Amino acid sequence: MKKSIVLVLIISILGFSFYGCTNNDEQPNNTDTDIGEDQSVTEKVELFYGDENNEKMVSEEREITYEKDEDKYQVVVEELIKGPSDESLTANINPDTEVIEITNENADIIIDLSSEFNEFSGSIAEIIGIGSLVNTITQFEGTERVKILIEGEELIGPSGKSRGFMETFPLDPQQETTKEVVLYFGGQNAEYVVPEKRNISVSDDIKQQDYIKYIVEELIKGPSSEDLNATIPPEVEVLSVKVEDSIAYIDFSEEMHTKHWGGAAGEAMTISSIANTLTEIDYIDKVNITVNGEPLAIEHTILEKPVGRNEDMIQK
Repeated sequence: MKKSIVLVLIISILGFSFYGCTNNDEQPNNTDTDIGEDQSVTEKVELFYGDENNEKMVSEEREITYEKDEDKYQVVVEELIKGPSDESLTANINPDTEVIEITNENADIIIDLSSEFNEFSGSIAEIIGIGSLVNTITQFEGTERVKILIEGEELIGPSGKSRGFMETFPLDPQQETTKEVVLYFGGQNAEYVVPEKRNISVSDDIKQQDYIKYIVEELIKGPSSEDLNATIPPEVEVLSVKVEDSIAYIDFSEEMHTKHWGGAAGEAMTISSIANTLTEIDYIDKVNITVNGEPLAIEHTILEKPVGRNEDMIQK
């Protein structure tokens, strides 16, 4: 009897010990799973840049990794700013641009950037640069619109108004409008300038100075009609254009002096054709013409002041 009792006790003790050891082995495994959980996320995204000729947007796939407590949008924007891996693509965003803050408002993302973002080489570069940022962000599910701030102030468009919230841009942003312009060329007897209408195609978002430069370059190309005469030597280049207080400031290359055919009549035709052509634009009242930063001085006249429209020089 005593032996049986002792045997039962031994079996009970061994069973309890085995049960305890089993529980001790299982518990650390659960703890290790929680602690070892990976806190970073890796995913593939599309970054948008200009194509080789900077005429339209194309995407480049890139793999990004970020911590779970990081802002994914900021990581993606910073990757975009670094520029494309493919050297044939065009980066339109200044690489010195810094991300100040990104705010998520449901389906809207507000991105505050440093002033370097607003430095573009031209109107098309601006469209593609802004579009590349918007399209990179709106690729993510649930994100519909993007607003860009420059150091806390809303990004301004060529119209002088805020661009506001922007939806996904078309990959080919060069949506152009055909406009009819009036160019003035020399008449047969070099007594009057004669209007010639011409259709030009320009971007819907073109800047004022780029639009004016385009028109002047059309003037430099010369007339379509054989009955009219060119008023600017074809070798001349437009160095710069700006508009202030309804005055267009146009600076030409030295060929305006060195290649010009001269003569009082020829000089008058040149000045009148430029002034009358540009004052066809509703926001231009006068034109200031310079050559390499100095007043126009072809032969007889030193043009030290802006000139306005001269209706008397237009053939009726």
